[in-house]
Amino acid sequence: MLAQCAGEPGTAGGGPLPVIDPAVRTAAGAGQVRVVIELRMTPPFTPEGNLPGPAAVEAQREAIARTQEALLARLAGTKFSISHQYDGLPLISLAIGADALARLDAAGDLVVRVLPDAKRFPQS
Repeated sequence: MLAQCAGEPGTAGGGPLPVIDPAVRTAAGAGQVRVVIELRMTPPFTPEGNLPGPAAVEAQREAIARTQEALLARLAGTKFSISHQYDGLPLISLAIGADALARLDAAGDLVVRVLPDAKRFPQS
C-alpha cells in the first residue's frame, strides 16, 4: 500500500520533505480526511522477523511509539483525531484537517509519506 504513492521526497533546509498524496491535499481542503502516515524511523525500520531477537523487537516498538508521540505533539493545536496507532509498524492513522496537513507537510523529520486511508474492498 505505501509504495503506491507517486512522487519522490525533495529536500528543504537540509531535511527531507514528506510525500503527500494529492488526494489527501484535495480532501483536506474540503474538510477532514482520514490518512495513513508512514513515520520516518531512526534507525530505519526493519521487519520484526529480521531483527536479532526479542530485545531488538521491543526496542524498535519503543522507537515507533516515541515517533508517534513526537508527531502527535507536533500536531497539537490543530484539528486531528487518532484512528489507530500501530505497535510493530512505523505507521499511524489519523483524521486530519487542513491545519494538521500543513504541519505534516513541514514534518519531514518524522514523516515519510501521507496517504489516504480508504477501504480497499467493498463490504458485502
